[in-house]
Formats: sequence, C-alpha cells, structure tokens
Amino acid sequence: MMKRFLQPILILTLLLGMQLPVQGGLFDDRFPSPRVMGMGGAGVATGDNLWSAYYNPAGLSMLEQVQLGGAYQRLFNLTYFKNFFGAAAYPLPNNYGTVSLNVQYFGVDYEGENLSGEYTFALSHGFYLLKDIHSSLAFGYSIKGYNWDLGTSVGGVELGSASMLGIDVGFQATVYSRTFVGLYFLNINAPQVGEVVKTDLPQRIVAGVAYQPYDGVTTSLDFNRLLGSDETEIWAGAEFLVFDRINLRFGGTTNPNRFTAGIGFEVQGFTIDYGMRTHSELGETHLVGWTYQF
Repeated sequence: MMKRFLQPILILTLLLGMQLPVQGGLFDDRFPSPRVMGMGGAGVATGDNLWSAYYNPAGLSMLEQVQLGGAYQRLFNLTYFKNFFGAAAYPLPNNYGTVSLNVQYFGVDYEGENLSGEYTFALSHGFYLLKDIHSSLAFGYSIKGYNWDLGTSVGGVELGSASMLGIDVGFQATVYSRTFVGLYFLNINAPQVGEVVKTDLPQRIVAGVAYQPYDGVTTSLDFNRLLGSDETEIWAGAEFLVFDRINLRFGGTTNPNRFTAGIGFEVQGFTIDYGMRTHSELGETHLVGWTYQF
C-alpha cells in the first residue's frame, strides 16, 4: 500500500524538479527534431524544415515545399512521461514566406491517471527581409498558446488549469549558402502562469552559427542562456552524409555535460530520424520523428 502512494509522489517530485528555473521550467527543453538532437541540440542556425518553429522560426523562410511531420520523445527513458509533437508547414505565394502550425503535448500519467498535462499550440511565420545570390537575412515569429492542466488529485478533486500566451522571435542570416548565423528569443513577452502566485515561464536567448564546408557535412554551435541563470549552455554537433540518403550525427552539451547521437534516412519524400541524448544521473532520452515533403 505504501508503494502505491509513494510512486506518484516521487513522479511529481521529479516533474516539479524539472520545472525549477535553473532546469528550464514549464513548457521548455522539449524539442521535436531528432536531427537537431543528434547534433547536440544546436539548431538556431541550421533549422530548414517545419521543426524550425521550435528552434528559430526564421528558418521557415528556407522551405519551398509543403511539409508534414510528427515526433515522439521518451524523456529519460521513463514510460510515464508522454511527449508528442505534430506540425504542418505551407509556403505562401508571392514570396511571403512560410507559415506553420505546431502542436505539442507533454504529460505525466500514472496508472491511468493524468497527473499533469502541458499543451502548446503555435502559429509560426518566417520570411526573408532580403535575399540575393550571395546572402540572405530572414525574420520569424511564433505566437503560442499554452495550457497547463494539473489533472485530478488522489481524492478525486480537480486541481485546475491555466492558459497563457507566448511570443518567440528569431533572425537567421546566410552567406554564400555555407555559413549560417541565428539569433532566437523564447517568450520575449515574459508570460506568467498562476492567479495568486505568479510563476514566470522560461525565457531564453540562443545565438549560434553553422558551417557547411562542403556538401554532406554540417557543423553547428549554439550558445544558450536561460534568463535568470548564471550559466551559459554550449550545444554543438555535426552531421555527415555517409551513404546516399543516410546521415549520421554526433554532438554534446555543457551545463550539464551530455552526449548525443542520431541517424536519419530519406526515402521518396519521407525522412525518418532518430536522436538520443544521455544524462549524467537520469536515463537517456530517445526521440523518433518523421517528415513528409510534397
């Protein structure tokens, strides 16, 4: 009997620990691209598909075809964490850029009961401010609706829910289609959750650079700072086209020190990707995803 009540308490303790400001907080540190995860999470400058909305919406400007995608992440290899992503991107006519719709669910389930559920819905838009044969500068933004549902207590009491609005903005520049620079601001409007006690949603500033010395090789480096934290995280990685339509990826992060790896396959418009990230104390995180390009 004691074990039955102890396990939910431990699960909630871990969940709340993940939501402390120094760890990233609510609605943060969950990204859908296995490709970027395999490259150490460094995606502010390399984003060029429908998942760009999560790393730097300015990267949507590079899309030229309709894309659909989905992903599933198992955080720390724990079965009671549920994390799903879905997205669709559509290039607008007359050089008005690309828009995308994104949805994410992150929940904690135990013995059929939902202890916590986070829902995020986003409309993103990326477009070029200038572009010529040698260089480009793009801007992007995301308007996000957050909803946090605390589920039902052990005694059957509804613990309530809260909703809020977040806004992200980003810039991306390219030089000779080999060098890419990105700058991204998460929750620039400083949203808060709670009626009596206000809790700030995480705000991040990410700056990075990516370089493609030749076709089939991409290196990336991001500097990621959570506002209110005294440390800057460094995320870095590389991607190599080892066989036709098969990519291998490696990377790592600091603060905390983690290693990443991944692989991707491209088959007739479909891209299937897998990414993995280690953790010094908890289990590894696995991420699988797919995209289809029309």
